[in-house]
Amino acid sequence: MKQPFYLINNRQYTLLADYNTELFLEDNQNYLFDLSYLSIIHVIGDNAATFLQGQLTCDIRDVTTSTMRQGALCNLKGRIQALLDIVNPRGYQLILAADLVADTVASLSKVAMLSRVKLQAITDYKVYGFYLTNDCGLLPAGIKLPQIKYALSVNGESYCYSLGEKLFIIVIPSAQHAELTEPFINMKKLRGSLAWHRLQIASKQIQIYPDTRGLFLPHRLDLHRNGYISFDKGCYKGQEIIARTHYRAKLKHSLEVFKISTNESISAGKKLMNSSRQSEVGEIVDYCPLPNKDEFLIAASVLHDYPPTVFIEGQQDAITLERVI
Repeated sequence: MKQPFYLINNRQYTLLADYNTELFLEDNQNYLFDLSYLSIIHVIGDNAATFLQGQLTCDIRDVTTSTMRQGALCNLKGRIQALLDIVNPRGYQLILAADLVADTVASLSKVAMLSRVKLQAITDYKVYGFYLTNDCGLLPAGIKLPQIKYALSVNGESYCYSLGEKLFIIVIPSAQHAELTEPFINMKKLRGSLAWHRLQIASKQIQIYPDTRGLFLPHRLDLHRNGYISFDKGCYKGQEIIARTHYRAKLKHSLEVFKISTNESISAGKKLMNSSRQSEVGEIVDYCPLPNKDEFLIAASVLHDYPPTVFIEGQQDAITLERVI
């Protein structure tokens, strides 16, 4: 039986319970999330570190067997093609949305070949999210949870890393997934990726979609404040424009999270316009529905002095921006 899902920019976020149950998380309870929308690319070769250092915004020298990093793959114009988690439990791996894998591999392949590096999909592992609010509650069996943001723990053939904000990623062999999931299923604490997505947006952890590739500069998404960019590592794709923005430009936008109400469809990449609809005040970067009908959590790149009421590109009615964080 096919799992029900919610589409965000044509990406399927799964629900393992009915809609309201899926998005409702009890206080002081821990939850596991099936993140089937994520895939893993193994970067193979003696030159893997050098290759990644020249392609991604983060400093690969910081990626060790006990520390991971988040980074962006940008084009030559400095615009984001993909956001990735970079880990090295037993060789370098890139964790990213499955619907970005083909384009990401295509973007990296030519340089990979010249660097004598091979990019290979890992298909025999599953990715889960874990939300920890109670140290004495239900915990993932056999998994050591790192105590520090970006720390990585290797547990046999599995590994786990911290994203901060009580959020963890667990990667486990597919053959062992039942041992991890069954206790959470029995306690009705297993959720799909939609509920996880809501937690991420509430923590300003956003996603790039196939139709928002090449749209955003890293500074528009506050990546320079969140550890995605190293300004000491040297050259990488898009580095010249990103560095010029950082050191010479006056930054006018920041990433904010709002609750909005609308009965019209929305999507990431849509512009936010002022009351006259003549001037752009920002863009929707990512969003997630809330339990109440017609309510959404949106992450938006907006002007520092954004107005409280805006129009979403293509919509008829004004919306009020209720800032969450």
